[in-house]
Amino acid sequence: MRQPLFDFDLKRVSREHYITGKAAINFPHAGSTTGGWHFMSYFDREAGVAKVSLAGIHYPDTSDFFGNSGILDVTVRLAERGWPVEGASIFIADHYRAAADMVVKWALSESRHCNVEVADWFPSPGDRQGLVMLLDLGKPKLLEMGRLQKMEAWLSLQCSQRRS
Repeated sequence: MRQPLFDFDLKRVSREHYITGKAAINFPHAGSTTGGWHFMSYFDREAGVAKVSLAGIHYPDTSDFFGNSGILDVTVRLAERGWPVEGASIFIADHYRAAADMVVKWALSESRHCNVEVADWFPSPGDRQGLVMLLDLGKPKLLEMGRLQKMEAWLSLQCSQRRS
């Protein structure tokens, strides 16, 4: 049986199984110029539904690639947005970690298309550099798994499209 792509509540969220992927990309972070565009698409308070992908469940566990980089406790910020959680902490990937998790998921797959759009999601050179620096942390593990060349070819294409 196929693994579902999402959880529709926050019950399984933990530091180990943090929210990642597009739900994390679309979570607004104060002062950030990246992500946060479609929060309501993933966190519908009126319906009581959160459509989230969790690391280590819906996405690979990327702690061997990136350690704990970019994993944030957003319990208070979610409560301020109408999502109080009793007796638990809610962890989410920042935009860099969420995108890096998406890239690793793709690199480990047989898919030819990665849906991370670097120039669109990380508009400034500093934003793009932040993503590249995080992806650099994962290169030894990708090399070990025989997937580094796939990721580097994709990243090179993303960088050349940005200059066009």
